[in-house]
Amino acid sequence: MTRVNIEIDDELHKKAKLNALLQNKTLIEYIHEALKLKIGEDTKKKK
Repeated sequence: MTRVNIEIDDELHKKAKLNALLQNKTLIEYIHEALKLKIGEDTKKKK
């Protein structure tokens, strides 16, 4: 696994953290899933 330091807007962080809590997930779990979904969408568009 690779560690990455990122900067995100405060408002985006609040929304992501709230959504993660509502889904009973950690913020990092929520971000992993969001990235996987986005990569999947982008891959489908390229085909």
